[in-house]
Amino acid sequence: MDDVTKSLNVTLAYTLADGRCFLHAVALQLNETPNTMQAYEFLMKAIETENTTNKNPYRNFIDENSGRLDLLVHKYLHNKIFDHAAGDLIPQITSNAIGRPIHIYSERDGGI
Repeated sequence: MDDVTKSLNVTLAYTLADGRCFLHAVALQLNETPNTMQAYEFLMKAIETENTTNKNPYRNFIDENSGRLDLLVHKYLHNKIFDHAAGDLIPQITSNAIGRPIHIYSERDGGI
């Protein structure tokens, strides 16, 4: 794993495993202090604003049976429910909200 992280010029950071690990990881990068509430609260607000202000592009990814996008995002942010149609949109909404690209890597067999 060390070879992979070095080749990508990244480091691994561990976050709270509370259903919002993605948000904790982004907040960590925004503030560079582990799990600070200020960055976390800013991020939650920014995601809600982005979703409310620019929801039309995201609607194309939600089918009629999934429910309203704003309610699904609210469930994720406030109830830690991410196993729904909007769960996969959260990284894109977050990226647009903070104006930074987000790259997600998965570990498989000791590599990324």
